[in-house]
Amino acid sequence: MNGFINVLKPVGATASDIVICVKHVLHEKKVGHLGTLDPGASGVLPVAVGQGTKLFNYLTNKVKYYRAFFTFGKTTDTLDSYGEVVESGGNVPTVDQITDALKSFTGEIQQVPPAYSAISVGGVRAYKLARNGEAVELRSRSVTIYDITLLEQRSADTLVVDIKCSGGTYIRSLARDIAFACGTIGYMSGLIRLQSGCFNIESAYTLDEIREKKEQCLVDVMYPLKDVDEYILEDKHFNNLENGRHIFVQFEGYKKIYCKGVFFGLGKCNNGRLDLEYYLRNAI
Repeated sequence: MNGFINVLKPVGATASDIVICVKHVLHEKKVGHLGTLDPGASGVLPVAVGQGTKLFNYLTNKVKYYRAFFTFGKTTDTLDSYGEVVESGGNVPTVDQITDALKSFTGEIQQVPPAYSAISVGGVRAYKLARNGEAVELRSRSVTIYDITLLEQRSADTLVVDIKCSGGTYIRSLARDIAFACGTIGYMSGLIRLQSGCFNIESAYTLDEIREKKEQCLVDVMYPLKDVDEYILEDKHFNNLENGRHIFVQFEGYKKIYCKGVFFGLGKCNNGRLDLEYYLRNAI
């Protein structure tokens, strides 16, 4: 089996739990998720199966959509509701203050990931160091917030925000930084991923549905490539493609590469030569 399953991850399960479940249901060894969701978060978790896993790097950096719940006036060590409260008594900003603060969090911004994250520090995951009480210093990095909209005030101290952002964005860090911009403290008290690239929550399957329908939940490898243009090579290049020889091309961005009606994979032009970066000859 080759392709993807759009999983509706429940609160409490880890991304690894979901992968194990899909492996068991489909009896497939080669399975991997496309972008971690913390146990406390729910929503879209695309899972690659078979040769779909070859597209991991291509798909993990796609645009993400989230619905986040930000609570102000206190914070936790993990910056979410699963951590220990480490500070409280902060003021709760008004809706107007939040709205004003959000204006400075659009576009490309610098963000320091949470100490409790899977980022490697000297070969050790940051969250492991944090759990052991060790100081964790992570460098800031660039992420892009395409849109951030305040939806509603859910309670006296909690607001609901919709976010469209680049891959690699930490919503927990965003909660911390927005609170700081308002002169207070805060954390992410809930998170739902509404969309990851072309996979959206409306077409996601629950674990029970996956157990019942099995491979019927699988979409093929071409599904996330549906908006990528085709590039058809002349028949004379077929053997060159199969044997990895240089082929001279000229085009921009990624293209789906075909020759003699056969799909070879996803490629781009690199200094005038075809770079078949994702070889998918036997994926469909």
